[in-house]
Order: sequence, then C-alpha cells, then structure tokens
Amino acid sequence: MNVQGLTGGGTRPTGTPVSADTADPTDSAAEELRVVRTATPDALAGIRAVVSTWARGVGLSADGLVDLLLAVGEAAANVVDHAYRGGPPGPVEVELGLRADRAGRVVTARISDRGRWRPSLADAGDRGRGLPMIRALAQYLDVAATPTGTQVCLELAVS
Repeated sequence: MNVQGLTGGGTRPTGTPVSADTADPTDSAAEELRVVRTATPDALAGIRAVVSTWARGVGLSADGLVDLLLAVGEAAANVVDHAYRGGPPGPVEVELGLRADRAGRVVTARISDRGRWRPSLADAGDRGRGLPMIRALAQYLDVAATPTGTQVCLELAVS
C-alpha cells in the first residue's frame, strides 16, 4: 500500500489486508490494516489498541510505534472532535500499510471520515497543534477536504 494507492482511484493495493471490523487484527503476517469505528471519544482507545497490535505484529520499533500512535491518534481525534459536529457521529476509518523504500520501511496511513471540514479559527487558543505535530513526525502529509468527507494521508519512516 502506498499513499498514491490510498488517494488515487486505482486498484486496491496488494498485500494481505486485515480488517479490524471483520478479522483478527493480531494477525502478525498482515501487511495492511483497516479499522472502521463510530467517531466517538470512546472509540479512540480501541483504535490505538488495534493499531498498536498491528504495529507490533509487523515489527515496528518502540520509537516507530510511538510516532505512529501519535500521528494516527491525533488524526482520528480530529475526526471525533470536528467532522460530525452538530450531528450524529459517523465513521472514522483508519487504513495502514507497510512498504520498503531505499531508506528502510515506511508506514502509510489514511484516516478518513464522511463529515465536513472545519477551517481553523483565527484564534484557536490552546488548540490547533495536531496537524503541525503530524507534519513534524511524517515524511509526507496530505489533507484533502471534499464535499463527501476529509482524508488525512501520511507516511512515516519506521525502523
């Protein structure tokens, strides 16, 4: 799986997918993971747990695991906080993949919703640090807001 495969309209990336909503996310042979939950605060701990189990199963280092949990957790928290404000919560979807490049291994991630993008406030107070934090961790970050939802695609170099 690569970010181009996540954002483009092409075919599903190759590999052995695992879907946390239909299969055992502890399958350490899985190169990909897909988690879909209702975007509520209670769902965030479950998403982090499934992502952590998958990351350990594919052999991420402790530092790689922390970076992945921070980036994915923050993007998922943004869905919970912002995407469905004023209405019932909808889905938050997390897709992860692992690939090799010249420098080592890279985790690709897409966190998406079917809600509405909310532009940043001019005076956000103590909020608004999530995307800059993800940008600092990731070697690639793209946020795409459309009328049908928002998706955050990122790549993290991991050891």
